[in-house]
Amino acid sequence: MANFHGEHLSVAKALYQLEYYLDQLDAPFDIYQLYASAYKEQRGSQYDERWLYCLDDNPDVENCLDEPFTLQTIVDTLLRTGHEPIVRALMRSFRRESIAISQLYLIGATPRRRG
Repeated sequence: MANFHGEHLSVAKALYQLEYYLDQLDAPFDIYQLYASAYKEQRGSQYDERWLYCLDDNPDVENCLDEPFTLQTIVDTLLRTGHEPIVRALMRSFRRESIAISQLYLIGATPRRRG
């Protein structure tokens, strides 16, 4: 079982939530491709994505789908933990596939009066 703690757990959860999000979008790419795009060339022979295949082996990670999350919380976590290359790879993939992202927040909306 993969053992994640602290920031590693936050990153694992964010990537697991991102994989779910991409599945729901039926995106033609996944976290494995994003991770490779972000790090494979940079890390060369030190590149290793095997830990991604263990994400759902950890109950803390697997249960994170029960927590509230949005694409924004996922991106915030990745940026906060130093994984900007994954976010850049995600944005490039969204642009390449013409996937538009929009978040709408309605705060204090009041109904319109008619007539």
